[in-house]
Amino acid sequence: MKKKFSELTKSAQARVEAEYHRMKPEELDGAISKAKSHSPDAIHLSPRLVRKLKTVAESEGESEYRTMVQRWLEERLRQSSKRASPSAQTH
Repeated sequence: MKKKFSELTKSAQARVEAEYHRMKPEELDGAISKAKSHSPDAIHLSPRLVRKLKTVAESEGESEYRTMVQRWLEERLRQSSKRASPSAQTH
């Protein structure tokens, strides 16, 4: 299994960086295109907001407020994409 860059020793990190610096641009493009994209795992919310979300989730019968928030975000994205699409703007 590959180690994450941050888990490597300083000397190993330096070797990896040097390896990338020696690459030709077309080689680097290939390496970058194979890299996994990163998306954040968490959104940091204030404790006050989390308490309110938990209260709303409980009142809506949700066992987990995160599930509710994810559903809300997905609904909002669908609404936004409908407004942004040309077919949705024709009357």
